Amino acid sequence: MEVFEFVKETILELSDIGESDLTPQLKLVDLGLDSLDYVQIQVAVKKKYGVQIRPEVYVSGKVQTLGDFCEYIESSRIVEADTAN
Repeated sequence: MEVFEFVKETILELSDIGESDLTPQLKLVDLGLDSLDYVQIQVAVKKKYGVQIRPEVYVSGKVQTLGDFCEYIESSRIVEADTAN
């Protein structure tokens, strides 16, 4: 769960949420983050993993929990690596 740990650390830097509350089951809406926080997370993910997170990901309802978000990053990372080769 390397991606989860990275995202978790990034969120901890941005919010007052307790570390024990950051579980894969936590809904993104329950994080209490604002749009600037999400942009900072997106930039960090782009720098670390080379994955561009599109706004449709949130709007579509495919990504609702922190675990979903991390799975999206992981699967996008694999796809982008495959297309780069």
